[in-house]
Amino acid sequence: MSILTNLNSRRSFLRSASACLALPYLETFAATGAAQTNGLMRMVFLGQGYGFLPSFYPKEGGRFSEIGLTDGLSPLSKHQDDITLLGNLINDGTTNPHNGSLTFLTSAAYDNPRTMKNTVSCDQVAAGHLCQSTRYSHLTLSTDEKEGHGSRCLSMSWDKKGSPVPGINTSLELYEKLFSAKESTEQVKRRIQTNSSVLDSLRVNAKSMSFQIAKTDLEKLDEYYQTIRQVEEGLKKQLDWASTPKPKAPYNHPEEVDGEAEVKLMFDMIALAFQSDQTRVSSYMMPSQSVLSSMGITIPVHALSHYNISEERELNAGLRDKKCMELFGYLLDRLKEKKDLDGSSLYDSCLVSYGTNIRSTHGIKGFPVFLSGGGIKNLRLGESIMLPQDTHLAKVWLTLLQQSGVPIDKFSHSSSTVSQILV
Repeated sequence: MSILTNLNSRRSFLRSASACLALPYLETFAATGAAQTNGLMRMVFLGQGYGFLPSFYPKEGGRFSEIGLTDGLSPLSKHQDDITLLGNLINDGTTNPHNGSLTFLTSAAYDNPRTMKNTVSCDQVAAGHLCQSTRYSHLTLSTDEKEGHGSRCLSMSWDKKGSPVPGINTSLELYEKLFSAKESTEQVKRRIQTNSSVLDSLRVNAKSMSFQIAKTDLEKLDEYYQTIRQVEEGLKKQLDWASTPKPKAPYNHPEEVDGEAEVKLMFDMIALAFQSDQTRVSSYMMPSQSVLSSMGITIPVHALSHYNISEERELNAGLRDKKCMELFGYLLDRLKEKKDLDGSSLYDSCLVSYGTNIRSTHGIKGFPVFLSGGGIKNLRLGESIMLPQDTHLAKVWLTLLQQSGVPIDKFSHSSSTVSQILV
């Protein structure tokens, strides 16, 4: 086992014959010349696909501490001072109410999604500036479940030529990308199923490295290793479920494991990738049907979006809304609990956005965009912000990119910003 450190990029790695593990920021190596975390910026873009019930949305603007949270938003109560929900948005790139993610990050206009030419997505613009010294230029995560997102979507991300960026569709694939150097997929599966860890091949734990690192780093490393083991335990459970026969569903949808657990594993590893500086920009086109299945809801997700057909559908749609917010809150929890080199949380250097092109049923005006994170210091948080009627989403992305240090004066068709989201 060896420790490799790049003093210019602040990245340190543990390397063995079969694995390479990126480490979180360590004061030991910062002291030898690595850069500090001041000014470091990370961005997460989450796409949900389908929209939410009308009752999900606040009826007025104001601080959540004063106007309260709707029932659908209630799982975010512990984060209510750290989230903002934007209202009155439109996206010039949306004409089809079944394409919640197709142009969510690009705002490219189209008439027919089959013949459209997309443009570069804002996450890729951010990655080109923020990820110049990271191991991966971006972390693009996706799902095989295209309903609600758009059939042409490989992910939420589109490159400079307007071509779709393929996404990593499972937590196992992401685990391999982040933690496996030479193992095949089958080798990773066997290791996880026999309760072995990538850490075992490195023969490493916090105590065994104590002679090489400062005491202040031991606790951080121990937490980092524990999180990796928790992820591996979660993956083993997923693989066990995958080999367990399931009852026949009354409808067709992509084969899946426990949808909720899958999303949580993806979020766990986004936080780990940020903490180890393997990347600073990630997008995630999130699954819907498998999450419903893990909740015991048997109504197909598209049918559920037509909530007004029956009381049962509306009830289950409300449960889905709350589960979506619970999972969003899970990511915020992970980012808040993970520590950076300077002792601050990862959350303090992040901008997290979450949303869809669809408001409710087939409505494509006034769709939701949530913002959170401490990376943009003058970002208004803790509020329902009613923007001017028909504010273009491209203006929001341009504002956030500029405030994140990306030197651009235009994004998509917009060259103006939205001052209302800043203090």
